[in-house]
Amino acid sequence: MSFFNVENLTIKFGGLTAVDRVNLHVDEGEIVGLIGPNGAGKTTVFNLITGVYMPDTGSITFKGKNIVNMKPNQIAELGIVRTFQNIRLFKGLTVYDNIRTAGHLRIPYSLVHSMLHTGLYERREKECREDAEKLLGMVGLLDRKDELSASLPYGMQRRVEIARALALKPSLLLLDEPAAGMNPQECVELIDFIRKVKNEFKTTILIIEHHMDVIMNICERMYVLNFGKLLTDGTASEIQNDPKVIEAYLGEEQEDVED
Repeated sequence: MSFFNVENLTIKFGGLTAVDRVNLHVDEGEIVGLIGPNGAGKTTVFNLITGVYMPDTGSITFKGKNIVNMKPNQIAELGIVRTFQNIRLFKGLTVYDNIRTAGHLRIPYSLVHSMLHTGLYERREKECREDAEKLLGMVGLLDRKDELSASLPYGMQRRVEIARALALKPSLLLLDEPAAGMNPQECVELIDFIRKVKNEFKTTILIIEHHMDVIMNICERMYVLNFGKLLTDGTASEIQNDPKVIEAYLGEEQEDVED
C-alpha cells in the first residue's frame, strides 16, 4: 500500500489551470521536495492536499484512503499537518502556550469535563503539559518556553511553528518554504533541524522551498512544477543538471530583472 499518492490532480480558477494533472508520491520516512519558479502552483498543491481547495479532478490517497472532499480538520486528524510560508504563530502567547494550544486539539474530553474539572480533565491536561515540555526539549526550545513567540529571532519563530505542527503528531508533515526570510546561518540550522525532526519524530516530510542550498541538502527526491504542470522529478543531482529545470529558473530570473 502506498503511503501518500497524488494522481492527475487538477484545479482551475476561472479560465486558469493552476494545477494540471500532477502526479507524485511520497514513501514513508522520506523527505521529498516540491520546487519550481514563482507561480508554479506549489502552494496550491499543498492547499489541495490539506482540503483548503477541492480539486476538479484527480485523487489524493493517504495510507490507502482517498482524502479528496475531506475537511481540513479531518485531514489533520488523519495525520497530515502543514506549516505556512508566512509564520502564523499566536504572537501574544509564550512559546510554551503556542505548543500547548496545538496539543489541546488531540485531547478527548468534553466541555462538561472541562467545566467540572473532572478526573479525566485533570489527567488529560497533565498529559498535554508534559507532552508540550517534552516536545520543546526535543526541538531545543525548552529554555525559551516562557518567552513571547513574537520576541524570538525569525529563525527561532519558524522552529516554534514547526514544533507546534509536531504537537499534532503528524505522519506526514508539509513544510511551505520554511527557509523564507532566513539568513545563510539560519538556513544551515534549519537543515539540521529538519533532519532531526525526521529522525526523532519518525515523520515523513514533503517540503516546498526556494532556497536551493536547503532543498538540495535534505531531500532524497524532488518534483519540479512549472506553470502548474510537473516538469520533471528525480534526485538532487539529476534535478540540478536537468536542462528543463535550468531553463525554467533562468526564465524566472530574467522576468524578475525585467520587472
